[in-house]
Amino acid sequence: MLTPLVTKSLPILSLVMEDQRHCRSSTVLSQPLLPTAVERHDSHGRAKLVNSIMANSGIAFRLAFLFLIATLSIWASYESSKGFAITILNQAPDSPAGKRFDLFYVSNDKATRVVLNASNFVEHLLYLDDDGDAKKPVSHVTLRLAAERFPGEVNVLPSGEDPHGFVIDVSPQVMEASDVDRAVTSSVLRGMARVWLWDGELAAPPEILSGAVEYIAAAAGFGGAEVPIRCGRDHGKWFEKKDPRAVARLLGLCEEREEGFIRRLNGAMRSKWHDRTVDDALGKQAGQCLCVPADHDSNINHGYLIS
Repeated sequence: MLTPLVTKSLPILSLVMEDQRHCRSSTVLSQPLLPTAVERHDSHGRAKLVNSIMANSGIAFRLAFLFLIATLSIWASYESSKGFAITILNQAPDSPAGKRFDLFYVSNDKATRVVLNASNFVEHLLYLDDDGDAKKPVSHVTLRLAAERFPGEVNVLPSGEDPHGFVIDVSPQVMEASDVDRAVTSSVLRGMARVWLWDGELAAPPEILSGAVEYIAAAAGFGGAEVPIRCGRDHGKWFEKKDPRAVARLLGLCEEREEGFIRRLNGAMRSKWHDRTVDDALGKQAGQCLCVPADHDSNINHGYLIS
């Protein structure tokens, strides 16, 4: 009796097993294919990466553009602040002085900064901020290390090409000083002082111009040793044949007694020089403030000494 039961159950078991296989197959087939999912994920990742790179590139480009604009703005402000073009020349490049000049002042553009700083100091001493047209026109300054030594340390010449251009020649001996920075700055300052000073239509006495240069140098802390001064009876010739340092002391005395005298004197030299130019700038005869009796208590009254 058992045999028929077993025989009948086999088809049922087969059907059950077939149904299970069919269910598993259906389940597997109903799931998405793994490679497709991976490919879609990779495509999405690549798209995000490209977008990220493009976004970063855009930011980098904008930052670079802003940096360029800022650099151009700073450069434009720097150029406009100069007010004049500057050229640096070295006429002795193979000499020890020339090599030193190139190394310390040309390669790093320090020479240009020295010129600008000196010019700024001199301009503020000789001119008011609102002087405008009263200021001497200067369009180009050439700082040049001369090929050969010459008397003194600095010489200023007009430029042959530009009516408002000037050449400041610095003697090679300046580069041999123990304190080169001080020597170069002092020379350039004197050169720029001469550049910015009017010259009375080329008629101003050289002693006055040299004395004014020395006065400016002393005001900047580059004055030389004091020279004892004694004035004669002829106060009208107080500056003639005198050491520039002596004239600088006399001009300084006038400035102390009449503030703004140096600025007014320079303004007066914009016009043609005449014998009363100094007196007019001072508002009185120069002799009245330049000299006093050397010794009030002695019988010596023929000499006068700066007070």
